[in-house]
Amino acid sequence: MADREYPRSWYAATRDAAPDRAPFGGQSDADVAVVGGGFAGLHAARLAAMAGRRVVLVERRRIAWGASGRNGGFVGAGYAERSGALIDRLGLDHARRLYAQSQRGVAIVRDALEALGRTDIRMGSGKLGVSRTDQGSGFAERTRLMADKLGASFEPWETEAVRAVLSTERYHQAIHDPSAFHIHPLNLALALAADIEGRGGAIHEGTEAVALDRAGGGWRIAVQADGVAGEIVARDVVLAGNADLGRVQPRLARAVLPVATYVAVTGPLGPALADAIRWRGAISDTRRAGDYYRVVDGDRLLWGGRITTDTREPPRLREMMRGDILSVYPQLGPQLREAGIAYAWPGIMGYAPHRMPQVSQVEAGLWICSAFGGHGLAQTAAGADAVVAGLLGEDDRWRLFAPFGTGWAGGAIGRIATQLVYWKLQASDWWDEKRQARNAETLRT
Repeated sequence: MADREYPRSWYAATRDAAPDRAPFGGQSDADVAVVGGGFAGLHAARLAAMAGRRVVLVERRRIAWGASGRNGGFVGAGYAERSGALIDRLGLDHARRLYAQSQRGVAIVRDALEALGRTDIRMGSGKLGVSRTDQGSGFAERTRLMADKLGASFEPWETEAVRAVLSTERYHQAIHDPSAFHIHPLNLALALAADIEGRGGAIHEGTEAVALDRAGGGWRIAVQADGVAGEIVARDVVLAGNADLGRVQPRLARAVLPVATYVAVTGPLGPALADAIRWRGAISDTRRAGDYYRVVDGDRLLWGGRITTDTREPPRLREMMRGDILSVYPQLGPQLREAGIAYAWPGIMGYAPHRMPQVSQVEAGLWICSAFGGHGLAQTAAGADAVVAGLLGEDDRWRLFAPFGTGWAGGAIGRIATQLVYWKLQASDWWDEKRQARNAETLRT
């Protein structure tokens, strides 16, 4: 298993003990076969097992080896695409039902923690989405109106309330979501995997799906594990990978772009951190590629940010992340110099150009549940819930995602185009902040 060990991160260093699950070999029949051991695949497998289906899940490396085990750990409603843009495109009723499905995802994660007896995995409650530019006098009214439209629980915070808990002049107003929370994602993934097995499901690590073909009224998945071929026949197949689905389903793999983001965890910062951040919920800013962070271990800061289509780890990643922290909380400079960045790592997520998950029935018995990069952890549960409801014949909630499709993401050209868009948006954010700062300075003089 040496080549499949978890990459070094704070999550890997603090994870629960978990067995090395044997690779798959031979032949197997199942009601539902799941390809991918991230959150989308784990939730789909667990929900199907809870409904009494025989489940087999195969994972190329280890459970939550990729982005599912390395992310910011935020659980909250909504999507990467703005709610206003969804309303404009789909109409209020459709957008409201999509938002409700994301709320359902929050409930699935929350209820799983309770059912598994693992409320310790939950590390804090509430989320603040802070703005780095002043949103004007109509901010509170606009926020409440949008919450009413969506059936949401979020609420506006004015600048004074934000700065009462976050000691920085970088932030102005915020949107507070009291229903959101944050977790240790790798430990949740491991707990979900153990529960699947406890319900009779089979999980095989180190097993790559390499081909997919029709087999009577179902599907046949060819797999390889340590050079040994195997075969799984199932009535329904859920593809819960991203760009790594290339060998088993090239068209769907081409619909997702691999995009990198970065996370760091500081050493212990002591009382200075509590002076700077007096909020124990999750925090993110509203820029296009903004910062997201939270306090962990009492006095460490977990900080994520930056987005790029270049998936290589930068050579000076720790220095980059330290600079991002100090740009918001310069008062932590002395503590950061002493404690340093204890962990820093990249996470490669699957991103669809339309900024929505890819949740659909590709053809009879073949489902896709993918492209959750940038959405948060609740949306993986929401997508899996819609897929499993569909394959069980309960309803067609998966059709809520149908307008977004699984079109080609553009390959290398798509990555270049996406990166150019990111740079343009980041430049717009930078310019907006600079312009507002200049205007504020003019008013003071």
